[in-house]
Amino acid sequence: MILDNENGLLLIRNDQLGERIWRSDECYKLIFSPFGKGSYQTNLGDISIDKGEFLIFNPYEDHKQLKATNEKFLVEIKQSLLQETADQLGITETSPEFTLLSYKHPQIRQWMIFVRDFLSLNEGAGSITNQFFLDNSLTQLSIMMLQYGAGSHQIDFPSISSKAIINDVTNALKESYCENWTLEEMAQVARLNKYQFAHLFKEELGLSPYSWLQLYRLLRSQYSLLHSNDSVLSTALNHGFKSVSSYNQLFKKMYRKTPTEFRRIHGFNK
Repeated sequence: MILDNENGLLLIRNDQLGERIWRSDECYKLIFSPFGKGSYQTNLGDISIDKGEFLIFNPYEDHKQLKATNEKFLVEIKQSLLQETADQLGITETSPEFTLLSYKHPQIRQWMIFVRDFLSLNEGAGSITNQFFLDNSLTQLSIMMLQYGAGSHQIDFPSISSKAIINDVTNALKESYCENWTLEEMAQVARLNKYQFAHLFKEELGLSPYSWLQLYRLLRSQYSLLHSNDSVLSTALNHGFKSVSSYNQLFKKMYRKTPTEFRRIHGFNK
């Protein structure tokens, strides 16, 4: 099933789920994995999407689908719609650029399930009905991407309603994210052993505890990077990174550019 209009496209398919050609689209592309694992190849390595997770490709991001399990759910949103939505939400300091990272968010998942079920039940409906639904759905998703998608416009990790013990841990990490947390210390906050805690955290958020903490540090560093003259080294160390090398590596992995390049593109102290 494919629905498209001037603002984007929605695709649900159960065939041709194996390797496809390289793509570099001019739109934002959100891919959701409803049933199993998907994998994509990029210029800096492969990235996986586990069941219930989503991934956002920025415009002109080179990628190739390697496989998807059972079903592919994809939404393309034109840059003009996402930018207009950002303007309406007061996000005007920087053009949205999302981290290349797959993780779980319950609101994104609920939206996907609703849209998928609606279209399945109304597959024979008239084009006017489906087009009107698509128009509203793309606007809804644009809002949710900006609220729940980690990226250049964020100064915090997108809020997620999770189990209380996971919320306790993420709140503790936020309060002292520059500290040198160990897995054992995180597990103590959750009142679980470290193996139970690591499994539950990954199951709830789609990220390991340490990956979540490193991404949170990166997002918190962005404001200083864009609005101060602090060196990249100072910015890294002041936000919990042990070295500028680890900061640069994570930045390159998330944004396909170094902090210096990110500052030059998005910052105001150019």
